[in-house]
Formats: sequence, C-alpha cells, structure tokens
Amino acid sequence: GIQSIPKEYVRPQEELTSIGNIFEEEKNVEGPQVPTIDIKDIASDDNEVRARAIEQLKKASMEWGVMHLVNHGISNDLINRVKVAGETFFQLPIEEKEKYANDQATGKIQGYGSKLANNACGQLEWEDYFFHLIFPEDKRDLSIWPKTPSDYT
Repeated sequence: GIQSIPKEYVRPQEELTSIGNIFEEEKNVEGPQVPTIDIKDIASDDNEVRARAIEQLKKASMEWGVMHLVNHGISNDLINRVKVAGETFFQLPIEEKEKYANDQATGKIQGYGSKLANNACGQLEWEDYFFHLIFPEDKRDLSIWPKTPSDYT
C-alpha cells in the first residue's frame, strides 16, 4: 500500500496556518462577507419582511452556495453534540468507517465514502464524508447510521 501521502494532496504549511474560523473572519469588515440569513424573518407575518428574507436566502444560495443562519431555533448544545459525534466518527480507524461504506455503483448513495476532487487552484483534495438522508422519512435508512459513537443517532 501507500507509505506516504502523495505530494499533490499535501497542503503548504502557510495555507494550513492561515485557515481560520469563518465566523470570526466574518466579523472582519475587509473582504467578502458570508451572507447571514435570519430564519425568523422567513416566517414573519409581515409580507415585506418575509419576501426580503426569502430573496436574501435565494441570493445567498445562488451566489455563495453557503450562508450563516441565525435564529434557527437549534440549540447550541445540539449543534455541539452533532459536531462531537461527527468528529468522533471520522477519527475512527478506516476499517471501522468502512463498515458503513456506500456503494455508488449499486445506487446505495447513503453511507461513508471518500472522493477525490480538484479545488479552485487545481490542487487535489481527498474528502471523507458520510451522506445520509433524513427527509423524506421514507428515504431515511437508520441501519447505515454508525453505531459508534453511541450518540451518533
């Protein structure tokens, strides 16, 4: 097998040390700003407020593909538990993660996988991911959800 990481996957040290917290960087007024969308405005009784919020969401989706959602009602405790569960899963040995592998060839798209991609600079990126559907509920397959960590579900 491979004894070392191929050089085309290795990030320069200056890039690694320059990666920051996007939400902290967002507070800096210099440079592009990740759009912040206030979810409570989407449910507003005021048609004008609701229309403006929907337009902001549409614009952020089309122009950025990402946004910072606020007032979504998801507790910080739950967000932190999800982060910890994900981090714990991805720290498992590859043999454990592969127990939940997807199989694109047979149409089994849910589960653990890895893929190679080129970033905007043409550098290769190796991405590990876990894809699972939760909605619609008839597409939800809890049998492929990891048993470790125990609080993943």
